[in-house]
Amino acid sequence: MVRAARREFIATGKTRSISAAVQMYTETHPEACAGIPATITGREVDRPQTILDAYERPRCRKCGEPLFWKSGCSSCRGPVKKNQWICKACGFKRITKDTLTEAISKLERKEAAEND
Repeated sequence: MVRAARREFIATGKTRSISAAVQMYTETHPEACAGIPATITGREVDRPQTILDAYERPRCRKCGEPLFWKSGCSSCRGPVKKNQWICKACGFKRITKDTLTEAISKLERKEAAEND
C-alpha cells in the first residue's frame, strides 16, 4: 500500500509527504486498504511482512502489545538456541521450545475483512 501511495501521489507531484500520500491513498482506495490498521508507525512501514502477520499474535504480559517471533536466540546459553516471543514496545522476552510451525498451529488466523 505504501508503494502504491508513493507511486500515485508522490511520483506524480501531488504531495511530498509519505504520510499525506498514504492518507490520500486510503481515502481514494478504501477497498485496497480493508483490514489495514488506521495508524501505522514508521517502523511498521519498513518491517517486512511475515507469515505471522496472517495470525493474531500473542500479547505481552507486561504492556499488552503484540509479540514478535525471534528464531534461534543468539544470547541463550547452551548448545540449543531457543526461540523467543519478543515485545518491541517494552522489551519483554518469553523463551519457547516451540518451533515456528508449532507456534503458528497454536495461533488463531485473522479473519478476512468483510466488504459491506
